[in-house]
Amino acid sequence: MKKKILNSRSSSESGFSLVETIVAMIIFMIVTGTIYGMLQIGLIDRNRASRHSDVLKNARAAMHLIGRDALNAGLSYNKNGAIVPDDFISDKLGIPDDLDDERDILTSVIGGNNLFFDILNPEARTDLLAFAYRDTDFNAGDVISLNNATGVTGAISTVRLQSAQNEARNAKTFDLYLVESDSSQVAVMATALLTQSAIDITPGDPLGINQPLDGSGAGASLLRKCAPPALTENCTTYVASVKRFFWIAYKVNSDGTLVRITFGNNTGAGAAAQIQEMPVAYNIEDFQVKYILEDGSTTENPAAGADGVAGTADDQPSKFNLVRQIAVTIKVQANETDEQLGELEKITLNGTFSTRNLEYDAG
Repeated sequence: MKKKILNSRSSSESGFSLVETIVAMIIFMIVTGTIYGMLQIGLIDRNRASRHSDVLKNARAAMHLIGRDALNAGLSYNKNGAIVPDDFISDKLGIPDDLDDERDILTSVIGGNNLFFDILNPEARTDLLAFAYRDTDFNAGDVISLNNATGVTGAISTVRLQSAQNEARNAKTFDLYLVESDSSQVAVMATALLTQSAIDITPGDPLGINQPLDGSGAGASLLRKCAPPALTENCTTYVASVKRFFWIAYKVNSDGTLVRITFGNNTGAGAAAQIQEMPVAYNIEDFQVKYILEDGSTTENPAAGADGVAGTADDQPSKFNLVRQIAVTIKVQANETDEQLGELEKITLNGTFSTRNLEYDAG
């Protein structure tokens, strides 16, 4: 009886053999490794998706702003553009100078091709894109009617624009204005507002857009009042009207930051703050713009002329008035290296925008 009990105890205490234990450990390691690998893949995919979302959000925000300004371009502006001093546009935007001594035309769209160095893409150059359009909220949507322009005692270079009673009450210092008449359309900056019926336009403004009343030729203010037969050129006929307008530009700084630049209209900010840069996207590797003209042709610079080179004798800046669509390409670089690819992820975003307001004047 005791022997049977011992045999039963011996049978119940039998265990795994060494081979079984090794096989079990191998299976456990394979399963654990598979689960770990799947978790790592999931983590990488999650990181990639998060990084992709951040980069895409960055580019989309910039594209949205550009698209909004493109759609507004030319809105109730002048379809021919506004007259500004010679080389004013190249000085402010960094595009090549023209070769003449005539005044420039600030068109509703202005572009520059392959201008700026970007540390994220040293082998290429990025573009510039600028827009002008009326501030339709200013003065409750009404223009300021001008009935005269006079000189100012003791300030012979200043033009004083005279409006009907109190019509200039909403005007502010450093506003950008388009003065339109049947003889010209001139872009200026307000420098002083002494009454609700007068706006002073004095040279030496923060943008350098105003010209002196006592200048000569193309260097004289076009706002001086025409007085036939003695003065019929380089002058303005009154009655005229005043519109406040926006001038906006986009460019990529050398550190890869895409900025939106606003010129003027920064009342209360002081003279030194009338050119402001607002970052709209970071890690921009490339920023390229193409223009579709009214005849359906596509070009990287409508003003470049037949030789395709800006800053030469055959340039035609007025051809920017023929732009009907703008195609923008933004290439963004991620901040972190992709775990699988071993390099920075890059995303390219494309957008095409209509410039419907360039075709007509409205209001």
